[in-house]
Amino acid sequence: MDRHQLKVMIKKEYKELVKDRGLLASLLIVPIIFSIVLPVLLLLLGTSSEVSSSIAGLNTFIDQFKIIDYPNYITTQTLPLYAVFTYFFLPLFMLLPIVISTVLASSSFIGEKEHKTLEGLLYTPVSPKILILGKALGCALPAVTLATISVIVYTLVVNAVGWGYFGHIILPNITWLLVTVLISPLLVLLSILLVIGGSQYLKNSKSAQGISMIIVAPIFGMLISQSTGVLILGVFETLVFIIALILLVVVVFIVVMKLFNFEKFILNN
Repeated sequence: MDRHQLKVMIKKEYKELVKDRGLLASLLIVPIIFSIVLPVLLLLLGTSSEVSSSIAGLNTFIDQFKIIDYPNYITTQTLPLYAVFTYFFLPLFMLLPIVISTVLASSSFIGEKEHKTLEGLLYTPVSPKILILGKALGCALPAVTLATISVIVYTLVVNAVGWGYFGHIILPNITWLLVTVLISPLLVLLSILLVIGGSQYLKNSKSAQGISMIIVAPIFGMLISQSTGVLILGVFETLVFIIALILLVVVVFIVVMKLFNFEKFILNN
């Protein structure tokens, strides 16, 4: 594998991302809302009963949450906020890398095909493997970086603004670390692989972004399960999810690499 060509492809993807101010702005909006706006609003509202009643399923979740261990500094008044910040927000930050990587991958793979800028690559010394890997890494690295920064900012905001309520640092815990370090990169890889696999059959980037629903739907199911108390995403559940995700990524990678046709991908406009 020519590492120089790979680096060139990755740098090309970075330059394209930086030049597209509209895409860059759209990628930053959701992380800002999740990391800063929503937690600050909830903390400003405080521990009033209106907060609990306004979040669907929170009271049901808290009834289930009381049977598991939580820090002894958490009081009855601060329990709703603690539950929201440590459990309810977790699936949202699983959605974040999926959204970011899908937008980047669909823009990179399908967007260039829409603008008919890929045909010339058939006549260059860049191998299909280098091209695909370079584009995939060029999408994955910014997605993982942005998702990780979002979690760090969220953690700082919750701990700083929430100190007046909890008097302790509540994040990160083991589950959040597992999600940030392992689950987010795996979700990014899975999203990009699905876009690559579908890119040779899809005509536009909007259709490619719809592929993400394959991954988004189970995450939403996880969010609903937590809100109803059916599933509380603790360390054990997170580890099981990681193992299942690794197996799924490996299977999807093998299938995509086996079925992907580079010429069909470029010429199917």
